[in-house]
Amino acid sequence: MLRWLILFFRRRIAVKLTLTLLAFVAVVEVVAGAYLTRALEERAVQALEGRLVALARLLQDDARTLLAPAAAPQARREFALRTSRVTDARITLILRDGRVVAESDRPLEDLAKIESHRDRPEVRTALAGGVGRAVRRSETVGHDLLYVALPIQDGTRTVGILRLALPLEVVTGAYASIRQVLLAGGFLALAVALGIGLFVARRVTRPVVEMQSVARQMAGGDYTVRAPVRSPDEIGKLGRALNVMASRFREKIEDLEREQATITAILDSMVEGVLAVDGRDHLLLLNQSVRAMFRLGPRLGPGKPFLEVIRNADLFDLLEACRAAGGEMVSRELSLTTPVERVHEVHALPLRLGGEGTGVLMVLHDVTELRRLERVRTEFVANVSHELRTPLTAIRGYLETLLEGGLDEPDNGRRFLQIVFRHAERLGRLLDDLMDLSNIELGKVTLKREPTDLADVLEPVLAIVRPQAEAKRLAVAADLPPGLPAVSADRDRLVQILLNLVDNAVKFTPEGGRVTVTASPREGMVEVVVADTGVGIPSTDLPRITERFYRVDKARSRELGGTGLGLAIVKHLVQAHGGELRIESELGKGTTVSFTLPTARVEEAA
Repeated sequence: MLRWLILFFRRRIAVKLTLTLLAFVAVVEVVAGAYLTRALEERAVQALEGRLVALARLLQDDARTLLAPAAAPQARREFALRTSRVTDARITLILRDGRVVAESDRPLEDLAKIESHRDRPEVRTALAGGVGRAVRRSETVGHDLLYVALPIQDGTRTVGILRLALPLEVVTGAYASIRQVLLAGGFLALAVALGIGLFVARRVTRPVVEMQSVARQMAGGDYTVRAPVRSPDEIGKLGRALNVMASRFREKIEDLEREQATITAILDSMVEGVLAVDGRDHLLLLNQSVRAMFRLGPRLGPGKPFLEVIRNADLFDLLEACRAAGGEMVSRELSLTTPVERVHEVHALPLRLGGEGTGVLMVLHDVTELRRLERVRTEFVANVSHELRTPLTAIRGYLETLLEGGLDEPDNGRRFLQIVFRHAERLGRLLDDLMDLSNIELGKVTLKREPTDLADVLEPVLAIVRPQAEAKRLAVAADLPPGLPAVSADRDRLVQILLNLVDNAVKFTPEGGRVTVTASPREGMVEVVVADTGVGIPSTDLPRITERFYRVDKARSRELGGTGLGLAIVKHLVQAHGGELRIESELGKGTTVSFTLPTARVEEAA
């Protein structure tokens, strides 16, 4: 409780001011009371001393007679008692040698037991010819007494001492009422000082308290509040300065917020990932691209340890290497396997943060697609070279054989020319497919889209592949529901799509298998499905099956006459129509290829 009160007093300026005023008044009262009391007591003692001296001078003649050697002890005793009753003082007759011969408070028989008073201060002074004065406690009466001693002289000779004594209670008792009045006045003065202190402190501290509230709101981010300014004094000047500071803070914070919003928008709009760490490897910032790269939630962000948010040892090693590089940028290409396998080109640059150490700024550029395209380009060049080299080598070989004498053998010469012709046809098909694929990718193919009935397109396609299917004893069938809506498509390109898919299904389905073509409406689209019971495609090859020249079984594909571009052409033609191609397959059980085409609009059908 006491500690709480101390804290309360320390935290309240009004209480401090009031207590300071009360303490000042109390100190003044104590000092003034002590001074007045002491002064009154001294004046009272002086007055009492003067009274006793006056009485002693009046009694000097009687005392001179009684101090003579011939004076009777009883006369001395009666003088002391009579004088004590009249003056209320304690009367003592002392001879020059210090013996007490009469005292108002002692009987005659006890005088012989009293020690010599010669060494008493007031007696020594009186024996020296002066007026002796002393204040001390009397063992006889048990009170503080004021002693006054006068020498009794006979001519020039001192014959004894007359000493009068009065208790100090006579003086202090007279001033008890004065002390009570002083005490009551002191309490009244304290009460008045308390009231004045509270009024003044409240008046002085009210604007300070209001400014404290304003400062607290400013600390909370509200810079629209203003401190009251009611006076031109120092507190008023403080309020005006606080208001100016609030206005400046508001302007600066708005500028900083605009700059931060601009920087955040720039960083979040960047394709590259940007992140920064401080000297303690805690994240300072990271943009949306980094969050997308590492699939970070909103709770993982600035302030968290780097390895807690991005758990990648290679990236952390690059961070440490950047610090060790001595201010130079460090670049590496890292393959980050988590959360998904991606290839990033990372540039790390030291970030000077003053006394907080050296941070690191890292920029991550996702080059996965670029590396994939480079790999596809390399594979494409290699595949094209290989696909062209095979027929050209065969053509050149057979032509050399013919030139070296094969023409002289009609049977062999004709067979060799037929082989050369087949390879030339295959080479022509390859070049035609490459040209078509290139034109489709470059957007040079113009689609003549019109309402097209799938049944009308599918019938000639099945007629083309049926001889090949019958040779392999395959069942080829179409199952189109009645009332199937027409699709918006280029008829010739749709024939090309269906012919490629059905032809592939027939080629890769063993004898006795089945190839089925079905279609169904799907929310403004028509889905066409070509399913077979063929050899199927391994799951590892499915993602790349639509790439140019990609073959699951290269030797068998060439034997069947394929160029390796059919599915790539189908994919791009379907996408050009606004549809989507999907391939599902299970090894040894068959393959299902489906694609969607938009249905024809009413105005197109009209």
